Amino acid sequence: MDEIFLSLTHPLCDAIILRQGAQLIHFQPKGGDPILWAAELGTFEKGKAFRGGIPICWPWFGKAGSPSHGFARIMPWELIKHSSNDEGIELIFELRDSAKTREIWPYGFMTTLKMHLGHDIRISLRINAQMQSTAALHTYLTCKNIFDVKVEGLGAHYNDSLAGGAVCESYEKALHVSQAVDRIYTQANEVTHLNEHARTLSIVHQNHSDVVVWNPWKEGVMQLADMKEEDYTKMLCIETARISKPLAYDDSLHVRIF
Repeated sequence: MDEIFLSLTHPLCDAIILRQGAQLIHFQPKGGDPILWAAELGTFEKGKAFRGGIPICWPWFGKAGSPSHGFARIMPWELIKHSSNDEGIELIFELRDSAKTREIWPYGFMTTLKMHLGHDIRISLRINAQMQSTAALHTYLTCKNIFDVKVEGLGAHYNDSLAGGAVCESYEKALHVSQAVDRIYTQANEVTHLNEHARTLSIVHQNHSDVVVWNPWKEGVMQLADMKEEDYTKMLCIETARISKPLAYDDSLHVRIF
């Protein structure tokens, strides 16, 4: 691993963090399976978004500006603290406004990302900015086979991005993904469960307004140079987000995954 990545080992877990974007791209509890899906590291290009792990989408989500999903995930963050104890590894990253960011988004800001890695993943994003913003912790989760996955805790109401943002309702207890999906759930529970046979991943959302679910499916993968043909069967994005209720001038977003 060169200076582009941080490779971390602890008695409780192994992890890799991409310095660009302070992006956790690999996390595996000792004795367990990897929790996060990511593209091959060879697809990484400096200044371009890397697909996988937990990208930080900020100060906007989606195509509300350019670059898509904001600039936080393609900027270098400063690691200001790194410590470990019996419970895991603690890291704190910061991203501040600069002449470069003001060319893209003309506001002052200070963002702090706190990351705890141990038995689980805990990420807290705090935003102190001169302007409201939207954000998502764009989590790519692993699965053995997407056809066996069901997702619980999403609620009934969502905006369907594949149908021009149409407002929809679904009262099915669980979502079974069988085609391309890109939904913003606006009344999701605090906890979302990804169930697959004997395995369950729990995603605890805090201070969120939305939960996004995304999978490009076979036809979408064909348009993405950094995903292999069968990759859509191995991942599902479940994202903790603030979209319908933007972040205020001093606000935060949190996720725990286990």
